[in-house]
Amino acid sequence: MSTFDGLLYDGRHAAFRRVVVEVEDARVAIVEDDARAVLAQSDISVDAPVPGVVRRLTLPGGATIETADHAAVEASWPTKGTIARAAFWLESRWSMAVAAVLITASLVWLIVAVVLPLAAEPVARNFSPRFEEAIGAQTLKTIDTRFARPSLLPTERRKAIEEKFAAFVEREPGISGARLEFRRMPFPNAFALPGGTIVLTDKMVTLLDDDDALMAVLAHELGHLQAKHGMRLVLQSSGVAVLVTALAGDAAGMTILAAAMPAALLNARYSREFELEADRYAYGHLARHGSSPQALADVLRRFAEDKRTADVNDPLMRYLNSHPDLEERIRLAEEAR
Repeated sequence: MSTFDGLLYDGRHAAFRRVVVEVEDARVAIVEDDARAVLAQSDISVDAPVPGVVRRLTLPGGATIETADHAAVEASWPTKGTIARAAFWLESRWSMAVAAVLITASLVWLIVAVVLPLAAEPVARNFSPRFEEAIGAQTLKTIDTRFARPSLLPTERRKAIEEKFAAFVEREPGISGARLEFRRMPFPNAFALPGGTIVLTDKMVTLLDDDDALMAVLAHELGHLQAKHGMRLVLQSSGVAVLVTALAGDAAGMTILAAAMPAALLNARYSREFELEADRYAYGHLARHGSSPQALADVLRRFAEDKRTADVNDPLMRYLNSHPDLEERIRLAEEAR
């Protein structure tokens, strides 16, 4: 006979009563003082074992008995499932718990660092041009509502930059529909939106005040546009669920992308890989239009010098800090001449 103590809850009141449970010959006796109730063992259901958690026996009618005597319960109601037994064995050993935490952390790192970046590129390239244009338009609308104001650059200056940019992208594969949008923001910036729009701030135009330098910056942004870095960045940061729903064309996934895009682009710190990929595109684009990668090297050197001398609170630092590895990029651009 197996015997163990327990707390009986009748299911109607919060209070419990102390009982003794006796199991023998497929019969279970519940003893309380001089009272004794006998049930068939098969009529009692038992929860799965969890280390450190009391076992619960459910009686016909809904009453329950809780006990901390795992061994006695397991002896009378053995855990049947192999998976459940294995889980209890693992959970009972702290070394296994530590190993499980490490494995989980490794899997999370693998998903974030490897799976999402690998999956983001084919998903981003699978979007239709119409969808990208819609995402870009919605993103620009959000930026205009929350972050930007209409440009105050003279009309003649904007028109001159637009004309030079139009010639700069003419007959270029994959970016023939690229266009400029001028906006006023608190800091110098230039960033590419899905669908072919590049936003250029008044302060960036004023900072450079040189068309060759400006075209070098725009060539770099065209590289981000051509490689769909903005869309890939948002897909990577939004997680597996958005990747799957976006690939399937799910409306919820599309809505999340549109909502996440403005903040991602305005606060983007592109990876070294993305920056160098955009630079390599810029080398070729500049060369095709009668310029040299040295133009990009020169503007990057200017940014590097500004970063060394700028105050940490200078709005320029926001743009410079979002473009890492300036010294390496300068060296590679000069080597590409």
